[in-house]
Amino acid sequence: MASFLKEISFHGILLDNLFNTSSEQKIHLKELLQKGLDNGLIKPLTRTVFSKDQIEEAFRYMGAGKRIGKVIIKILDEKNLHDISIPALPQYNCLKDRSYVILGGLGGFGLELADWLVLRGARNLILTSRSGFKNGYQRMRVNLWRSYGARVVIVSGKDAADRKDCTEILKAAIELAPIDAIFNLAVVLKDGLWENQTSNQFVESFKPKAWSTKNLDDLSRKLCPQLRHFVVFSSVSCGRGNAGQANYGMSNSVMERICEARVANGFPALAIQWGAIGDVGLVGDMQDNNEELIIGGILQQKISSCLQELNGFLTQDSPIVSSMIVAEKKIDGSNSLNIVDTVLNIMNIKDLKAINHQTPLTELGMDAMMAIEIKQTLKREFNIFLTAQDIRSLNFAKLLEMNSQNTTEKKKNIKSTYNKDMITGIKLLIRSIGNETVQTDVLMKLQTRQLIGRHEVFLIPGIEGCGSIFSNLAGNIKSPTTCLQLDNTRSNYLSIPDIANELWPHVLSRNKGRRDFVITGYSFGSLIAIELARKFEAEGLTGRLILIDGAPELMKAIKSQHLTASNNEELETNVLLGIMDIVVPASSDSSELLIGLQQCTSWQEKLDKFIASIPAGTLAISADHQRNFCISVYNRLIALENYDISRMSPLRSPILLLKPSIPSVTNISNDYGLSAITREKIEVCTIEGNHVTILDNTKVALAINNEPLEDADEFKATLMKQSAKEATL
Repeated sequence: MASFLKEISFHGILLDNLFNTSSEQKIHLKELLQKGLDNGLIKPLTRTVFSKDQIEEAFRYMGAGKRIGKVIIKILDEKNLHDISIPALPQYNCLKDRSYVILGGLGGFGLELADWLVLRGARNLILTSRSGFKNGYQRMRVNLWRSYGARVVIVSGKDAADRKDCTEILKAAIELAPIDAIFNLAVVLKDGLWENQTSNQFVESFKPKAWSTKNLDDLSRKLCPQLRHFVVFSSVSCGRGNAGQANYGMSNSVMERICEARVANGFPALAIQWGAIGDVGLVGDMQDNNEELIIGGILQQKISSCLQELNGFLTQDSPIVSSMIVAEKKIDGSNSLNIVDTVLNIMNIKDLKAINHQTPLTELGMDAMMAIEIKQTLKREFNIFLTAQDIRSLNFAKLLEMNSQNTTEKKKNIKSTYNKDMITGIKLLIRSIGNETVQTDVLMKLQTRQLIGRHEVFLIPGIEGCGSIFSNLAGNIKSPTTCLQLDNTRSNYLSIPDIANELWPHVLSRNKGRRDFVITGYSFGSLIAIELARKFEAEGLTGRLILIDGAPELMKAIKSQHLTASNNEELETNVLLGIMDIVVPASSDSSELLIGLQQCTSWQEKLDKFIASIPAGTLAISADHQRNFCISVYNRLIALENYDISRMSPLRSPILLLKPSIPSVTNISNDYGLSAITREKIEVCTIEGNHVTILDNTKVALAINNEPLEDADEFKATLMKQSAKEATL
């Protein structure tokens, strides 16, 4: 306002009136403006400039209500116009004087595809269906297209898998106009476990896909000389696989091979591997209340997204393409923001203490875009549903109350499980002190079912090193199995590779004459299993590596979070206290032992104090074995700390990781960092239990037997629920 003290006058103008003036007036106005800019009389307003790829940041800055002046998006650099590249995005358009054939055109995706083609100029549609109209919605959509001027022919009762019927379908289209594109969306699901599949189920699955596509391929080469597009809808069940859908995956695979052959022969062809589509079709029918499902590691893709991707697929040359939304790999443990922090982050408020908790969010700078984001985030992340009116009246006092209720509910849900089954400290790593007599041998033969024709399986125990921990598991294993016990009689330190080197001659002797291997490592033993697998690969062998809740990253995290120690002396004390708690649970002398250990000046003195504190008759092993066991556990913890995989070459073997449903540590990746250890696939399966009780779950034996982890009856019931009826897209 100080400028008005200089007797400056202020005038408002209607800028749009200037567009209707003569060219001479416009030129005169431009000259005046240019003169004022040149001599500095005209100065631009205060502004904040964002680049064209910072649209979101610009709107957030503007919505925060803290700006001064104007917010500007800089689209072009006017001084370097010759260096600007403008993206040329191809657009698929239909031809009005051609026809378009859609097999399965009255299904969920088929109706959306037909509508998409009509909006892009198609005026001749041939939709096939096994049974014709089933509901009023289908009829309404067809009538709508006809109102646009499109001619729509519904062909029902014709089976494209029959060559005669397929010919009639194409001729019906040719009568309207020359065929420009053929789309095969038809599908029949006959899911089931492999042992329950029949030849008839394969035939039913092959008819709408493999055999229909074969007929369309042969006939279109003769009847459709002007064909531009030959499109079949495949599935990730073919490209990536899906349990219970061997016939469906194979029929899709046949279609893809036909497309590759057509392209090789100079004919148009495109196979699209779609993921789960949530709005329409099979998965859409399975959803309850629009609940987001994760099927085979992928999320549902919106039909609008599918059609957008289809535009790009139809304007490129690759015969096989894929479109899916991969589910996010979440970190085990809760490291996400709470409700209050989430809203603070959206509104760009740094300090909750700096604002009045009773002030509505609208008065704190929440605009319409922020309101939508807050509403969607609360729904998606915290399962809190609010109306637009609720959002407008929302304040941080209410958010704090919601956050408290949400936290309390989560604690109630997990309290019974975690309090009962959560194991901490060294109890996580030690299941048994072992048997002094049995553990003298490195190779321990386990009593398994030993079916004829199965090869030897090697099991490696945890940090205690004794094979007795596998006694319950062994009874369900169908292969001859040998446990590689760790030597608890020596007192010298061995690194992880050194331990593997000691076991290697024994493993070779048992694996003689074979070109494959199966190694299973549990807990600490998983590290040794990795090293043995590396040795097998160096000998040119290939095989399977199964890790039961074990990996370098996990074991280091367990040591860090459950055996916290600032130095080795403190670690020595913690190890002995933990073992005493296993030997004599809830001992009243533990505090006395702690004081005694802290007064010791050496590791040997601590061992003497520990052995002297064990009540007589508690352990059926000698004092020497007790001493050696404690030394071995401590040395292996040091070996774990020193184990570094960063300089080691990655494995070439696939890894099956079996994780317990109750995690032992927080803030660890879903695959425990195993992606840095192997170039091959890592399969992660979650099994009920915790780090200790997972060995008692029969599914671990199923994994070692290379059998499906799901119960056959339960798995079949799930499949039948998902595809109880034949369905056509």
